[in-house]
Amino acid sequence: VGCGYHVYKWDENREGGRAPDQNALGVDFRTQVAPLTQIMTPAMHNLIEDSDGRRYNVMVLPDKACTVNQGLSSVRGGQMATYMYNPSGDAKARLKSPRLFTGAQWVDTTWDDALAIYCGVAKKILDKDGPSGLVFNCFDHGGAGGGFEGTWGTGKLMFTALQTPMVRIHNRPAY
Repeated sequence: VGCGYHVYKWDENREGGRAPDQNALGVDFRTQVAPLTQIMTPAMHNLIEDSDGRRYNVMVLPDKACTVNQGLSSVRGGQMATYMYNPSGDAKARLKSPRLFTGAQWVDTTWDDALAIYCGVAKKILDKDGPSGLVFNCFDHGGAGGGFEGTWGTGKLMFTALQTPMVRIHNRPAY
């Protein structure tokens, strides 16, 4: 079970109107909106560039109908829009390739090398200690249909492929 959000995406130079039937939120902005009717913060908005080069506004707002968050946002959820890549935004320094800590520094590496190292270390642990030798610390907020850390594949890796019972879950499990 996870917090619910609605995602709105529209062309950079397009704006809705003030009347409820002229904007995606259905809110009447022609008069003062009652306090806490709709919370919109700068962290809930971002301007992104799509793969086709077009620019879009993106707004991620909490879902009032969701029984988990009831229209409120968590610290993480309330800034999901900022996680979307924007060359001049918070995500400009995001990782674009795997990194390896070697010596005293992080260095970029290839996906092939990163997977070879990960699989090699996991195999060595499995051969020596069995599945309980692998330990994971993760969270589950129900992303991607109930997957750990927002991906179904992470849960399948831990529980099905590696079969480790040693998983500390921040939130209730989806499996």
